[in-house]
Amino acid sequence: MGLPKLISTIEYVRPPAPRYPRTARSLGQRGLVILRALIDVNGHATEVIVHRSTGFSALDEAARRAVLEAAFKPYEEDGRRQPAFVLIPIEFDPSHAG
Repeated sequence: MGLPKLISTIEYVRPPAPRYPRTARSLGQRGLVILRALIDVNGHATEVIVHRSTGFSALDEAARRAVLEAAFKPYEEDGRRQPAFVLIPIEFDPSHAG
């Protein structure tokens, strides 16, 4: 068996809920981070790396932690669960932060 395939979408059981770092918000830091996550057969992200950075390490790390805490519907191929890579975008915008 080769490397897990890169799939275009994945369903969430519990979507990522990034916490906007207070300092980053007060400085008006914003941006879109794209994370590359390996989702295992149980629907957990076991490896999450920054594919494209916001340019702010605090935002990138907050997004990475959120994906690690999320839960996913496992990817299936031919009725069998398979590990898979997926790209997950997370946007930080102080005007939309709760």
